[in-house]
Amino acid sequence: MVDFATHALPLISSDIKVVAGSVDSLETTQTLRTGLHVGFPMWGELDAVKVSADTGAPFQQGEKTFLHGTGWLLNPDGEIVQSLYSTGPIGRFTASDIIRKVLFERR
Repeated sequence: MVDFATHALPLISSDIKVVAGSVDSLETTQTLRTGLHVGFPMWGELDAVKVSADTGAPFQQGEKTFLHGTGWLLNPDGEIVQSLYSTGPIGRFTASDIIRKVLFERR
């Protein structure tokens, strides 16, 4: 998320909208958003099991249930054109990945 916040101007200049979601409470999500100085919308209280069932995103269930790192690039019609699923700390979209993909697809 920090990478996307840091690269807000190139994303905005490319007319790319960013949103993030979390299974954490609304309060925790807002605290994270504020602490990271994120300017894009962040939704909280997502249902990890439902998101996983709807999208195939991997999730961890147990003492704490959470979604693993998942990213989607949507076209203007809301269809997924690129997805990335990760079950560990590596394997996330970067802002530059998204900008390059969008600019390539617009050609």
